[in-house]
Amino acid sequence: MNNSIRLIVSTPFKEYYNLDIKSVTTESIVGKIEILPMHSLLISPLKPTLTEFEDINGKKYKFHNSKGIIQVTGNEVRIICEHIEENKEN
Repeated sequence: MNNSIRLIVSTPFKEYYNLDIKSVTTESIVGKIEILPMHSLLISPLKPTLTEFEDINGKKYKFHNSKGIIQVTGNEVRIICEHIEENKEN
C-alpha cells in the first residue's frame, strides 16, 4: 500500500505546490473533506477556505484558497483555484 499521494496546487498563473503528502484537508461546497492515499475518484467545487496538508516528512502547511475545484485521480490530488494566499508560517 502506498503511504503518500501527489498534491499539485495551482492557479491559472502559478504552480504553488507539487509534492508527495500524507493527507490534505479542505472544504468543498458540501463540507470539510480529507483526502488520503488510495482515495476514491472525486471532482468537487471548493469553497474559499483554509486548506491544510502534511508532507511525507511530517511538515504541516496551510494556505487560504479562493473558490476552485479539487480533483482526485489515481494517486494524485489537484487543487486549482483563482487565488492562493500562502501562510507565512510554512
